[in-house]
Amino acid sequence: MSGFAILDQIFDAAMVLNQKGEITYFNNQSSIFFKMPPRLLKQKKHLNQICESRDLDLDQWLTSAFLSFDVLISPEIKLHLVHEPDTEYSVILKLIPIEGNFAVYFQDKTVENTLHNKYRDQMEELKKTHHQILQADKLSTLGELTATISHEINNPLTIAAGHSEIIKDYLKMKDPLAKLPQLQNANTVVLDSLERVNQIIRNMKDFLHKSEDEKEYCDLEALLNNATEWIRPAAKKANIEIKIEKQAQKVVALANRIKLEQVLINLIKNSVDALKDSNTQEGQIKIILSKSESLQQTIIDVIDNGPGMPAEMKKNLFKPFMTTKDAGRGTGLGLSICAKIIETHRGKIELVESEKGCHFRIRLPLIEVYSYTRNDRSMSGTAKKTKQKRVLVLDNEVQILNVLDAFLKDEDYVFIGSTVPQDALDFLTKASVELIITDFSMPEMTGAQFAEEARRIGYTGPLLYMTSAKFIEQYNKDKKELEISGLIIKPFNREEVMTTVNLALKSHGGKA
Repeated sequence: MSGFAILDQIFDAAMVLNQKGEITYFNNQSSIFFKMPPRLLKQKKHLNQICESRDLDLDQWLTSAFLSFDVLISPEIKLHLVHEPDTEYSVILKLIPIEGNFAVYFQDKTVENTLHNKYRDQMEELKKTHHQILQADKLSTLGELTATISHEINNPLTIAAGHSEIIKDYLKMKDPLAKLPQLQNANTVVLDSLERVNQIIRNMKDFLHKSEDEKEYCDLEALLNNATEWIRPAAKKANIEIKIEKQAQKVVALANRIKLEQVLINLIKNSVDALKDSNTQEGQIKIILSKSESLQQTIIDVIDNGPGMPAEMKKNLFKPFMTTKDAGRGTGLGLSICAKIIETHRGKIELVESEKGCHFRIRLPLIEVYSYTRNDRSMSGTAKKTKQKRVLVLDNEVQILNVLDAFLKDEDYVFIGSTVPQDALDFLTKASVELIITDFSMPEMTGAQFAEEARRIGYTGPLLYMTSAKFIEQYNKDKKELEISGLIIKPFNREEVMTTVNLALKSHGGKA
């Protein structure tokens, strides 16, 4: 364990946990912090034998870190010593992967509590500043796209105006009804053209004003199609082809749709600008959606065949005010904001080395892991003292997940969404849940097949089917054989869902 001896050089208490959560090393400061001699400290196998917190479920917090294998920082919490309950610390825990293990740092904030209000105010100010910069970048992007948007609006307006003139001419005739089919057709064209203009305006309003705090389940292919629609007219004018490739059957992200769309627009637009400036013949931008099951990640690659990037720019690429564009054409904030947005989704954005052009890669956690670890209420210490129930919901329709997410979160459940049965089964081998709701009719496997697999790998909790009334007979057949606890019939409302969920948990060993 000498490799961790460097922890003895820091002034905070620090421990090393293995992937089972067992304490395998602690530094000298730990003995002072926990008021326990090294001899007794060595006898403690798990963290909950030394300290506990009413603000944070330490076991769940550690499980979240083990699943994502990423740096995890807790909010400021109250920590009590098991052997001295009257001793209370205000601490921030930081958990960092290190050599296949995890180092836990206990940053003591007790003395600094008097500065809490000032610290909070400063953080609020930083949030406001970040929001202002983010909004400024949006406006900058929108300003650069104004010419293209104007062109897109002018086309349907010209068509609408032309057909309005046709209607006007027909109405001046002695017998307008003789031209009724032509009038109806012209009227339809006018209405369709105006609806196209309205859709463009709605997209602009969404982009500028939609709430930026809420995350939802998003179909990434649909999101990418929407993002490229902003850029495609300018790309087409410059003879640049934009292609979207999907290497997984269903690629879904848990994200703020508007923020993620802004990142993709920035990356694609940067590629278009680079290709235009270089006069590349047959410019191409390729966007690839894929999954890495081994890394538990969803991956978005944005690749162009342009001139690439100067070596001196690559080191500081994601720092503010770094830009390859001429003066007056870019703020240099785009990529730094992109990086910040992806970080808030617990992901990463990186420049991949390539022989030609630019290759940016966005890595986002799989929705099952992110759903599990994003539970902000339990992480922030504001959760109820009772342990929250974790509910895994499997449905290939993202809007169903979003509806059930809203229902269950309002009732203080931890919602874990999944759209692919195999991904849900893989998740069940790594983490525990108190209830599963599965759609019955899915492309990859039926609800019965999923239930059978879930039971086979050891899930013993309640399991609900969610389907239309035509599968009630199948539910009755599986009820006893697969221990199906209940049925949610589509379409459903909040009361029906919550009644079925609460009854299933209550009847399963009184766990509700």
